[in-house]
Amino acid sequence: MPSPRWQNRLEQLRRDNRSGAEEIAGHALHLLSDAIADSVPGSVGPYRKWLLRTCRQLVSAQPSVGVVFRLVNDMLWAVDNATSAQQIRQQAIDFLQEYRGRAELALETLTENAVSYLPKSPVVMTYSRSSTVLRILARMAEMKRKPNVLCGEGRPLLEGQTLASELSWLGIDVTIGIDIALFSWMSQADLLLIGADSLSAAGLVSKIGTTALMHAAAEWDIPRIVVCSSYKFLPNDYVIAQALRPRDPEEIMPVSSENIVVKNEYHDVTPLEMISTVITERGPLRHEELMEHLAQVRTYPGLRGK
Repeated sequence: MPSPRWQNRLEQLRRDNRSGAEEIAGHALHLLSDAIADSVPGSVGPYRKWLLRTCRQLVSAQPSVGVVFRLVNDMLWAVDNATSAQQIRQQAIDFLQEYRGRAELALETLTENAVSYLPKSPVVMTYSRSSTVLRILARMAEMKRKPNVLCGEGRPLLEGQTLASELSWLGIDVTIGIDIALFSWMSQADLLLIGADSLSAAGLVSKIGTTALMHAAAEWDIPRIVVCSSYKFLPNDYVIAQALRPRDPEEIMPVSSENIVVKNEYHDVTPLEMISTVITERGPLRHEELMEHLAQVRTYPGLRGK
């Protein structure tokens, strides 16, 4: 049974509305590693049930973040053939220790692929704050391919302002405005560059408003590029609706009247057909290639359902 301190850290993960998907995945990895390291294996059946329950808690804390689901899903597959509780624990620890290195290598390779694919010194429009997008733009600046960036402020939590500050510290020129201004600035952009919370056959889960920006970019015939490691790919049977839960209304405004309904929806789902290219650690993927890779992801049986 995880300790009260662990449960408090899980609640902090659940409330994290500011971190990018890669950062959230790092927190989830630490939580899972600590829970397993502190566990005492007994009988194989009860231990496997405990591990599954712990994994489901992590997924439910951040259901829109595909890499959290993949972390626990892939780990459960890795220990599926273990025959004792001690073996399950050790194989899970080994998997998580190796996972960190594999995920970092994938992100580094994705970054290199993106820098090679994107034009030199483009005007890049982006939205919200993706740590993967930030990493790519930083690498472009290091390689004397420095972009100019257009971004929105990222209401209600203003993570776009954070991104603008981070980019400015890197010497990258940024123009920031209210989120709706991006539609008026679309003609200035060479490309729309978006990070992902998750990607599946159902579409791209990202900050609400992404779908509308994708439509606007398509009208201007501007490339719509998503940067996303394969660790964020979700299986076809993953229920995307559970990832679209609304957040605290008071982040927008205090609810002072029964006649006012405040909807603080964080995510929307963009159909894959709206995306020009998805850049992964495996290179740029067009729609047909992407669908082939997505079809290879399997849900661990114990993670199906509520």
